[in-house]
Amino acid sequence: MTDLIYPTLDLFLYVLKTSLNTTDAETQKNKAAFLAQLPPNTQFNDPDIEIEYLELTPNKEIDFLSHNKALAGYYYPVRLNDTYGLQIDCSINNQTEPQPVKSFRILKEEIEQRLNPELKPIGQTWMVSGSQPENSSQNPEDIAKDCYYSLFKNTAWQPNKGSFLDGNIFEISHSETTNNHEHHVIIAIYPNQDIAKQAAEFYKDWMGLFCYRSKMEWAYLQSRLVKESLLNHYKQIEENRKITTLINSKQEKQNITISRKILNNIDIILQQYTIDLLNLSFQKQIIEINLSNYQIRLAEIKRKAGQNNQLDFFEKFSELATKKYIPQITKDIENMQLGLQLLEDTINATRSRIEVEKAERDRNFQELVAATGAGIATASLVRETAKDCKDIFQQVRFSCNYPFLSSLMVGVIVGFVVWWLRKRWRS
Repeated sequence: MTDLIYPTLDLFLYVLKTSLNTTDAETQKNKAAFLAQLPPNTQFNDPDIEIEYLELTPNKEIDFLSHNKALAGYYYPVRLNDTYGLQIDCSINNQTEPQPVKSFRILKEEIEQRLNPELKPIGQTWMVSGSQPENSSQNPEDIAKDCYYSLFKNTAWQPNKGSFLDGNIFEISHSETTNNHEHHVIIAIYPNQDIAKQAAEFYKDWMGLFCYRSKMEWAYLQSRLVKESLLNHYKQIEENRKITTLINSKQEKQNITISRKILNNIDIILQQYTIDLLNLSFQKQIIEINLSNYQIRLAEIKRKAGQNNQLDFFEKFSELATKKYIPQITKDIENMQLGLQLLEDTINATRSRIEVEKAERDRNFQELVAATGAGIATASLVRETAKDCKDIFQQVRFSCNYPFLSSLMVGVIVGFVVWWLRKRWRS
């Protein structure tokens, strides 16, 4: 049976306070949801300033009371620039007697029932820790594996391994398709309680490191969603291109109303496409900034822990961000910019066609006005002259008897001749 002294479980979770295009109302809603995660009447100080690390409550740690008297724990809320961070710590309230590792299941249930369902984390990390009983001969990795399966039964044990403060540390991470979050677990098995107490002094450092990791994972996930949106816009572009190409291939005069409708559709797509393209670049910047912060924080943890610690496996995530996340988004931006050029070309071609058709209609209208004017003028002249029919139109009795009808017929004939001559001259 696997036992540990003072088994402790910590959940580090992260919630955005502000993000791209967040309104003041949305920011206040995020703040209220985070505050609701804490005990009632908690004094909460969150000034509207940019700051790398801010502890949000006067006492830093806020103890929580459990119905299970064997448990103890606390909340530790902070803000890291635009992100709220919260550590929820829960442990067996006994620092001397060994406890079975199945106790972690009780600790996890205690933490999960305290989570505010309105809270929408962008990422989280579980940290499992405890110290081996005196004279224990059990392999630390076997202990860590038992701890892991007491918490997560349906996941594979494929850890990264290292050493930390003379103890053994393990990391398990993989993507969870069910909630689009990363499954990230750290397990630390210490040789004794003195080392475990030293390790507790690193919680602030872990808070920052896991935050930067979560933000990179979240930004990459957002970039995949943005890319999907861009591809959908591209499909709509192609549909509009096919319509215009089909009309052009038939050499038909396209109705201006239809043309304007297509142009308006493409204009709307262009606006959405441009916003998504900027958003894709924004996600890349988030990864780059947090990658730098992650590397700085990891270097600081290594420095504080000393030379005898092996924490290089944490750098695998830096390599993932450097070799996969950033290059992938960069390539996506380049490809989507080509799509933007295609979209602009489609708009220009459609707009040019509309202008040609509009000019054609204007010319036809001008010719109609000219022909009509000539006809009306001629008809008026004939009608006025027909009043003196005895002197001028004695030989044309029809004109004398029906002056209005005859002037109208003459006007129509003259108008047609004018229209035909203008059309012939233009061609």
